[in-house]
Amino acid sequence: MRPFRSTGVIASKVKLSVLDLRGSGLSAVERLCLEESLLRHDSRNWAVIGTHEPVVNRYLHNIPLPQYIESSKDRNASCVIVMGIGGKPNDLLDVEQVKKDGVLVLKRFSGGGTVVLDHSSIWTTLIGRTEDIADVQTYPQPIMTWSAEKIFGPTFSILNRMREAPNLPKKRSTMVVDTKSCGAENSGKVLTLPLPSDPLSNVVPNFALRENDYVLGERKMGGNAQSIVKGGWLHHTSFLWDYDQQNMDYLSLPSKRPAYRGDRKHDDFLVRLSSVYPNLKPEQFVAAFNEACNVQFTAENVKLQEAIAVVGDMNAWFNGKCRTTVVNL
Repeated sequence: MRPFRSTGVIASKVKLSVLDLRGSGLSAVERLCLEESLLRHDSRNWAVIGTHEPVVNRYLHNIPLPQYIESSKDRNASCVIVMGIGGKPNDLLDVEQVKKDGVLVLKRFSGGGTVVLDHSSIWTTLIGRTEDIADVQTYPQPIMTWSAEKIFGPTFSILNRMREAPNLPKKRSTMVVDTKSCGAENSGKVLTLPLPSDPLSNVVPNFALRENDYVLGERKMGGNAQSIVKGGWLHHTSFLWDYDQQNMDYLSLPSKRPAYRGDRKHDDFLVRLSSVYPNLKPEQFVAAFNEACNVQFTAENVKLQEAIAVVGDMNAWFNGKCRTTVVNL
């Protein structure tokens, strides 16, 4: 991470606190509350990964739910819709169907587009402090480019090596950074860079940062969003290990969408990681992510209770200054 010192000795790698939330029982809204608290109230660099309950909370109690959910006779509790802080439901959702099915809708504290998440979605969060990761400019595009080059490009190369395959010639992977994402807009550029050896690159579509999305080939499998504060930044991603196509139908085709998507519907635009890596499980994704983080940082595992201590009373935080909210349609 750091350059050579004048003495010729390589500087120590930056410390990273790693929090694995698989099996934690945290819901989607609790995960978002925790992330924002770690960003704003802690000084460490973090890597957080996990899968989460869409609607069942562990710490938050008696959250008022919108009437359309309370009155739903056959509520769909298998998923949760998460919008960026500036998202407009009427522009991004099939509001009538969402209300009819009693689907919970959240607005997170970060920007970006709208995602539908369920039990199989893999959440990753990177929190960096500018004094520790000084080579990353605190703007969305440089953060995304850094994350793709240093963390997720290697993560997917490791996943590819986990598949059984003969050794094949190395190829170059093209990383595309463009200007728009679903519901978001940023300036960018195009990068072509060599990623670590990928023995299945002629079988598995290449990983790329395409505009503001992580893609395999021409299909999106990871949506990104950022939150930037004084002295630090947060970059989180939801990876689609699997999903129910009917749940994706809650999303409308956004008016602002990446050029590479065109007018493709969700089933032509998205790809399940489980279909690309049919012989792997989410556990292997977590292992690959951790391995990539260990290359860049000196990682230290942190237990949930240590992270929750940063939040304190989660109910008071959610009902107070936390910017993640339940949307009343």
